Amino acid sequence: MVTTRRSRAGSSALLTAALSLAGVVGAATLAGCGDDAAVCQGPELLPHLSPVSFGDLYPLRGSDEPDPSTREAVPYEWVLLLTADCAKTAKIEKVCVVGEGHNGDPTEPSFTIEGPVPDTLGKGDTAAVRITYDHDDVNVDLDDDGEPDPDDAALVIQSNATNFPTLVVPLCARVVKRGEERLATFPCDSPVSVPAGVADATLCP
Repeated sequence: MVTTRRSRAGSSALLTAALSLAGVVGAATLAGCGDDAAVCQGPELLPHLSPVSFGDLYPLRGSDEPDPSTREAVPYEWVLLLTADCAKTAKIEKVCVVGEGHNGDPTEPSFTIEGPVPDTLGKGDTAAVRITYDHDDVNVDLDDDGEPDPDDAALVIQSNATNFPTLVVPLCARVVKRGEERLATFPCDSPVSVPAGVADATLCP
């Protein structure tokens, strides 16, 4: 699945570099499952369970070139790595973003995704999913508490993994006016949650 907002140079090279790193990470995490016959009940993925907060970012100035590798201004991107931890082949079937509307508007996406690459994993193989946060408008105060509210979303990964057939990774970020103090991180409020071992096919259409 590929969704895009703002074109920038070096996009393919960045994901290729992530995949090179993924090979190293996959090798480093091979010991996670141990003896397949004793531990693994089927395909499994080493999950990323922690919320991913991009923090505050400034709007991109018209004269600036997008640099998704920096956390100063949009667009900003981050790569999630998923490693297959058991001998049985893991298949990532669908990846989507739920609740990605900017300032609560579902017609204005702020998080976009590319991947997974690859989508079929043998033991120790790693897939990369690139997440990009990008919007030109600053966030507003939706709940009247005096502070602009971040964009909260969830990356949903549907697979045949028996441990996390529907993996939910909370995402959040916020665009603030240039010159304002920025927070490096803040809590993410995921719009959906799915327990381990449970599949919810309704989340990714």
